[in-house]
Amino acid sequence: MSSLQNNTPTLAQMWQYIDKILDPIDMAPDKASLDNGQVFRLYLKLGKIDNSFRDSIQVHILRNQLACARLESLVN
Repeated sequence: MSSLQNNTPTLAQMWQYIDKILDPIDMAPDKASLDNGQVFRLYLKLGKIDNSFRDSIQVHILRNQLACARLESLVN
């Protein structure tokens, strides 16, 4: 077994990683629309992006949470 095979995550682990990054900003792809090779390439590309993309996602999530909290405080 090669080193790459030992370090390659399962398809379920790749989807979990992809969902963790893209789902909060409603960009998660439809699982039925991608074959295993495309999932692997997407997984690799997301792993190589710089932290600024991940930071911008976290800012987006925080904004949504703050907006929800403010709306709740205005309603109550």
